[in-house]
Amino acid sequence: MGVIIRQSIQNTVISYLGIALGFVSTILLYPNFLLAEQYGLTRLLISLSLVFAQFAHLGVKNIVIRYFPYFQHSRRSKGKLLALILLVPLGGFLLFSTAYLLLQELFLTYYDDKSALFGAYYLYLIPLVFATLFFEVLNNYVRALQDSVTGSFVNEVLVRALIILLLVVYHYNLISFTGFMVSFVLIYSLQPVYLLVYLYRRGELTLTFPRLKKRSKFIKGMGVYGAYSLLGGLATLLVGNIDIIMLGAMIDLNSTAVYAIAFYVGSVIAVPQRSIIKIASPVLAGLLKEKKYEEIDSLYKRTSLNQIIAGTLLYVGIWANMHNLMYLLPPEYQGAEWIIIVVGAAKLFNMATGINGSIIMNSRHYRFDLYTNIMLIVLTIGTNYFFIQLYGMLGAAIATALSIFIYNSVKFIFVWITFSMQPFRWSALFVLLIAAGCLGLSFQIPYLYNFFVDLIVRSALITILFTGLILLFNLSDDVKNLLAEGYDRLSKLTV
Repeated sequence: MGVIIRQSIQNTVISYLGIALGFVSTILLYPNFLLAEQYGLTRLLISLSLVFAQFAHLGVKNIVIRYFPYFQHSRRSKGKLLALILLVPLGGFLLFSTAYLLLQELFLTYYDDKSALFGAYYLYLIPLVFATLFFEVLNNYVRALQDSVTGSFVNEVLVRALIILLLVVYHYNLISFTGFMVSFVLIYSLQPVYLLVYLYRRGELTLTFPRLKKRSKFIKGMGVYGAYSLLGGLATLLVGNIDIIMLGAMIDLNSTAVYAIAFYVGSVIAVPQRSIIKIASPVLAGLLKEKKYEEIDSLYKRTSLNQIIAGTLLYVGIWANMHNLMYLLPPEYQGAEWIIIVVGAAKLFNMATGINGSIIMNSRHYRFDLYTNIMLIVLTIGTNYFFIQLYGMLGAAIATALSIFIYNSVKFIFVWITFSMQPFRWSALFVLLIAAGCLGLSFQIPYLYNFFVDLIVRSALITILFTGLILLFNLSDDVKNLLAEGYDRLSKLTV
């Protein structure tokens, strides 16, 4: 748990630095420096690249985490795994590119009526998929080496800082919009290059051509696992991206831009979850391999409680400051409040169920994910198609929330029955009651007539009250220890 706590703290710091940069780019710059249609195009391309990259890696991305413990005994053995996870996605990328070009007319027709700008930048998706694909594969390999910090830094800090620079350059008319889009793709292409250089400097960029015949049964098992996990990752990505993809086709790129900002704000709540999952998954794989179920149960409960605490604090803070957020956005982006609230609630429930998905995927029951993920794919597409027609952008948020709730409920019940584990403690209920009280109190605070004063005072009061009550009732040892450690470090700096 020490490695998890240490790296989750580092990841959280990086993530919140990334949030600060993302706030500058997503809330302040994108809406004011680009037309809504242009910003919607960038979000559509990113969402499509994530989904297509999931197909292209052919399940290899998840194989890395699950099977790395079997290859870590020597540099030569790790070199075989690294070569395998680079060659297979390369083949998948070539298949994707061929299919994408052959189906060009069909694809363009789907977006032509509502999102005509997409047709002008259709081919930009191919290099973007390549960059996304190999960053995700290499990042999982780095995570398997129990370093979840480097990939987080590249994805959440470096890329966002460069995007801010690019937006400023474009705003001052130093490049055209086409130049902006070329640079946009190049920035994302830096991610896999950075990780390759990192592995080389660490002495881990060793490639050994794998001989498959000697361990054909083992390789077959990896292939079966990869095929199942392919659907698992696809289902997760669809929940996070199908709404944007379908909004672009069913409404327009302007609505896509508004929804993307609302979804981004709602997703801020899930930052602590991403930080914990990145390092918890490799540790969990090792615990399952050694069948240390008591430690797994403890990890399950502690990660769930800590995610609930962090998530509810962020959720209450965002909801209480909704008026301040809307103040920063141009008029065409108004009306996103309920999208943020609905998406945020869905993210919070996903966090509350802890690492149930990782437990299933790293155990011998990983095939169960096949059935739940097929259910999720059908549910996500069906509910988005239905609710977008009824309620537009809010309908997409409702569909996403409903899909996440049903999907995680099924996995929660399966882990409970199969492993006799469930993530919730009674202390989680008290956390939610404290959060509800803090939110209700925030509604009683009048607007303080200045954006910055209102934001700082309102946020500080909520944070102090929420954290103080968590400590007063001793609801989480991890939170208490974390704050005590932070206080000790601060004391040493001030001495």
